[in-house]
Amino acid sequence: MDGTAMTGIDWRRRWAARLGAVGLASALCVGGAPCAAWAAPSDEQVGAASAAADAAAAEVGRLLEQLGSAQAGVDDANARVARAQEQADARRRAYEQAQADAQRADVAAQEAQAAVGDARDGVAQFARDSYMGGSTSPILESLLTADGPAQVIERMALLHAAGDHRSAVLTAASAAQGRAAEARTAVRAAVADAEQSQQAAQDALASAEAGRAAAARQVADLQAAQGAMQSRLQEARATLVDLQRQRTAAEQAASRSRPPAPPSGGSPSGGPAPAPAPTGRDWDAVAMCESGGNWSINTGNGYYGGLQFSSSTWLGFGGGDYAPRADLATKAEQIAVAEKVLAVQGRGAWPTCGRNL
Repeated sequence: MDGTAMTGIDWRRRWAARLGAVGLASALCVGGAPCAAWAAPSDEQVGAASAAADAAAAEVGRLLEQLGSAQAGVDDANARVARAQEQADARRRAYEQAQADAQRADVAAQEAQAAVGDARDGVAQFARDSYMGGSTSPILESLLTADGPAQVIERMALLHAAGDHRSAVLTAASAAQGRAAEARTAVRAAVADAEQSQQAAQDALASAEAGRAAAARQVADLQAAQGAMQSRLQEARATLVDLQRQRTAAEQAASRSRPPAPPSGGSPSGGPAPAPAPTGRDWDAVAMCESGGNWSINTGNGYYGGLQFSSSTWLGFGGGDYAPRADLATKAEQIAVAEKVLAVQGRGAWPTCGRNL
C-alpha cells in the first residue's frame, strides 16, 4: 500500500506547508508536558504527517537515484578528459617533431645554398685565371706555351676536364639547393598542420575538463539537496511520532476522566480499542490483490500485513494501539486502520488494488 507521493519544487512547497501545519500541535506538547487539555490530533493531521514522511522518503530515494546517475556522468567525464589528454600529448609531440624536421630542413637548405655559392665561385675563378693568363681560350694558351704537340694535347685534356668538373659541381649543387628548398617548404607546411592539430586537441581537452567540472558541480548540488531532504525526512518522522504521542496522551486522559462503565459484556478498560464492525467494503479482495490474502505477511520490503501498510502509515493512523507493525495485528485491526486511511487518502492509497473498494 502506497501513500500519496509528490516530487519537485511544488512538492517541497506543499510539504513545508503540510509539515508546518501538522507540527503546530506537536509544538504544544514538547518534552512530555501534559496534553490532556488539548484535543487529540485528528486523523487528518496524523494522515498528513504520515503522507509528508512518505513523500520525503520518496524524494530522498529520487535524489539518490539522480546522484548515482550524476556520479556515472563524472566517471564518464573523467574518461573523456583522459582520452583528450592523450590526444593533446600526441599532437604536441607531433608538433615538436615537425619543428625539429623544419630546423633540419633549414640547415640543409643553407648548406645547399653555400655549396652552390662555392661552385659558382670556382667557375668564376677558373674564368678569371684563364683571362689573366692572356686568353679565355684554354686551347690557344696550350698551343702558345707547349713544348711540343704531345704537351699541347695533354694540356687541352686537363683544361677541358677542369672546366667540365666545375660545371658539373655547379649543376649538382644547384639541383641540391632546389631539392632542399622544396623539402623546407613541405616541412613548414607540416609544421603549420601540426600546430593546427595541436590547437584542436587543446580545445578538445579544455571542453572535456569543463564538462567534468560541470558534472562534479551537479554531484555536489545533489549531495547537498539529498542531505537537506534527509533532514526534512527526519523532521517529518519526528513530527509524526509527536502527534502519535499527543494522541495517546489525550486518549489516556479522556479514559481517566470518563466515568466507569456499568458492568456489561464490553471489552475491559485499558485494552486496545476494539475493531469496528464490518463496513461492507471488500477488504478481503484488496488483501488478495496486495498480499495474496496473507494478513500476517512480512517479506522485508518495508510493507506489512494483508493490506501492505508502511510503518509510517500504520503508526500514523493509530495502528500502534494494536501492534507495532501491521503484520502483528489481527485482520480486524488491520481493517480498522485501513478504514481511517481510506477516509483521509481515498482509494488512491492502494493505487492498483483499491479498485476493489
